[in-house]
Amino acid sequence: MRARERDKDAIRAYVEDQAHEVIHLEKAASELVGPVRHDIWDVHCPESRWWVVTNPTKLYSQQDFKSRDVVLTFHIGLALRLEYAREREVPVAPGSAHLLPGSWRRWQQAFEAYDSGDEAETFQAVGVRLRECLISFLGESTSDELVPAGKQRPKHADFRAWTELLANTLAAGASAAKLRSYLKKTAVETWEYVNWLTHAKNAVRMDAEIGLKVVEHLLGMFTAARLRIGRMNRRCAECGSYELVAGTCRHCGWVDPSYEPPDVQEWSEEERARRLATPCVPSSDISTFMGPHDFP
Repeated sequence: MRARERDKDAIRAYVEDQAHEVIHLEKAASELVGPVRHDIWDVHCPESRWWVVTNPTKLYSQQDFKSRDVVLTFHIGLALRLEYAREREVPVAPGSAHLLPGSWRRWQQAFEAYDSGDEAETFQAVGVRLRECLISFLGESTSDELVPAGKQRPKHADFRAWTELLANTLAAGASAAKLRSYLKKTAVETWEYVNWLTHAKNAVRMDAEIGLKVVEHLLGMFTAARLRIGRMNRRCAECGSYELVAGTCRHCGWVDPSYEPPDVQEWSEEERARRLATPCVPSSDISTFMGPHDFP
């Protein structure tokens, strides 16, 4: 098959990045499977021969896969399994996920119920797990400090009342009115949907999938709103820039009078001399080289 030079260069670079010298390559086939097009390349190396299949790009030995049809079938199955596994990963960065560790853990546990069968009772069990996840979210996100002075404290599992107080705190002020309203509406609709799923005697698998997605969205939204507060507070009082470094604005030079530098460990002269006496040479003994393509 005809192939563009830039596509050839990309495949050649990929294979050579895998520590295989390329002496010849050609595009063997291109097939549309659903909405995704997969190109199959026949790649010759000095002592081996490979298939390279795209979207995502993977390398397969022709000793293991004699036919391009077989390798494409295997590749599609592998890609689906990787995508299926990614759906169960916490969709926020580890530094943010630690804000709600119990909630995310219970969200992942809901997939165990999701995988356990194909009856309505199975999907109702997903709703039960997700409800436990939302209760855990309240426990990790709320406290008596959210309750305004003179107001009665909501009941422990009053999801609507607690999330309203939480939204008022995370998105306070006129400038955050839209976000505040969105958080409240999302919380109410998510809670009602999960409770419906818990009692839905005619639930199907797609209902459980929707439940997993809406709870994932709620946890992510409230996490983002919480992180937003910290970033909003770090702003120059003179020019409004967010570029504050060590209490000083990079744009106008304003100095935050409330900034307190972090505690830095001071070494004694003896300790400093001891550390400097040992040569610090970066090691080149790297036995494994990895790039972005090595991760699913």
